[in-house]
Amino acid sequence: MNTRKLSTHVLNTANGKAVANIKITTYRLDELQEWRALRPSQTNTDGRCLLLENSDFTHGIYKLTFHVGAYYASQNMKTLYPAIDIIVDCSEDQNYHIPLLLSSYGYTTYRGT
Repeated sequence: MNTRKLSTHVLNTANGKAVANIKITTYRLDELQEWRALRPSQTNTDGRCLLLENSDFTHGIYKLTFHVGAYYASQNMKTLYPAIDIIVDCSEDQNYHIPLLLSSYGYTTYRGT
C-alpha cells in the first residue's frame, strides 16, 4: 500500500535554523467552495510536521495556515506576517511536501520532496 502524505518544514532564513512549535491549521476546500478546517498541527524540534496521510489526505485543494506571529513574539521580533496562508492543489496521487522559508518581512515556499 502506498502512503500518501502532506507535510511541511519551516526554516528561519535569517538565522539558518529550523523553527519548532509553529502551529499550523490545515483546511480543505469543500464542494461548496468553503474552507473546512481539518486539524491543527505543530512543527517538531526539527521544524517538520506531518499534516495529513493516507485516508485523511484525499485529492483536492488545501490551505495551510502557519501561525508565525507567536514565534516572532517569543523572539522579541516584529513581523509583517502574523499568519501565512499557502494554498496548494493536491489533485495527483502522490506525496506533497511544502516547505516554508521564513523571515520577519518575507517568506518563500516551494514544492519539496
